[in-house]
Amino acid sequence: MITFIVTVTAKTGHEPQVAEFYLSLGNALEAAPGFTGRKIYQAKSGTMLAAVRAGMTEEQRTKLDEAGHKDVGTRFVLIEFWDNVDDRMAFAQGASAKRMTELIPHLLPAHTHEFYEELL
Repeated sequence: MITFIVTVTAKTGHEPQVAEFYLSLGNALEAAPGFTGRKIYQAKSGTMLAAVRAGMTEEQRTKLDEAGHKDVGTRFVLIEFWDNVDDRMAFAQGASAKRMTELIPHLLPAHTHEFYEELL
């Protein structure tokens, strides 16, 4: 089994479209040879920063704000499990490739995608 992990960042306000895109791939994935499962995560953007700010003094919060922390979209992490790399690549070149143009307008440029092996 191999694990394929994708990270994308939705533009602010475009989170529902990104979530729907990935959720809607479910039937195609289930029908794909070699697919064995997936997990989809959507960041709770701002939650960590709010928790950090809550423990700071007003002076520390001011310095943090001056450092330029700003909205950078909402991160999504997709974890897929496949029998092998070839099956995932075949899926990427087939059903999902045709639909990717639907997703692109909702994303910021930074993204990652790679195969992983479990160490622990």
